[in-house]
Amino acid sequence: EHLPAGCDYYQARAYAEAAAELEDVVIFPTGFWMGDVCGAKAIEDPISKHKAGFICISAELRMKILSEICDEIARNGFRKVLIVNNHGGNKAWLYHFTRVQVDEPRNYATMYTNAHTDNVLPAKLLPVIKENPERFSYLTEEDMKTLERFAETGCGGGHGHICETAVVQTVVPQCVNIQRSVDISGLSTHRADYLENEGIAAGFTWGENYPNMFEAFDSVGSTATIGRAMLDVAAERLARIYKMLKEDEDCVRMAQGLPKE
Repeated sequence: EHLPAGCDYYQARAYAEAAAELEDVVIFPTGFWMGDVCGAKAIEDPISKHKAGFICISAELRMKILSEICDEIARNGFRKVLIVNNHGGNKAWLYHFTRVQVDEPRNYATMYTNAHTDNVLPAKLLPVIKENPERFSYLTEEDMKTLERFAETGCGGGHGHICETAVVQTVVPQCVNIQRSVDISGLSTHRADYLENEGIAAGFTWGENYPNMFEAFDSVGSTATIGRAMLDVAAERLARIYKMLKEDEDCVRMAQGLPKE
């Protein structure tokens, strides 16, 4: 309720651009705003039933569009295409996408990485901040109290949690209404736990456990300055990836099935 439609795209773009400030890369101008949300077309699906803002296209068409975008990027002279993802639902899809990219001969390598790791979670972020307080001098005393509180509760990394909220506050603050994060529950119903506990994967389990599409405690106390700290830390990791791939030619040879030089 408290974040805008497209919040995952806003974050992915912000992480990619923050890292590009540290290590030069070319970012595809429009990005890719179509993501994977299981069951969004189903009439009785709890996600589509309760939430406006969905523009649904088939998985087959989504695969085709992304494949052709990557081909076009390569036709313009690039040999390494890195997809920076910030949507949890995309992980399985993008893993599959990058695998099937090698089914046909291509003269470039397609790869994907997540925009950040759990290093942006309060429990991991706090030690980094405390080790270098001057670097994060823009954080207020209230920010630190908020991070401490979420670190103690083990806020997790679900959809709509403080990490997402803070970064979106940094990027498009006018689209965030923190107080609305208390309007609905972000706690699990545990309805599908018995399947997941046995290692059974299904497209409907997350939606059943989180019918409000919100997997977190409320985000009251979240601020844009907290989001800036998260962006700063995550950007360093992503910039390292940029640098590594820029200097590496073996990934392209592997994608083409060629031996190492």
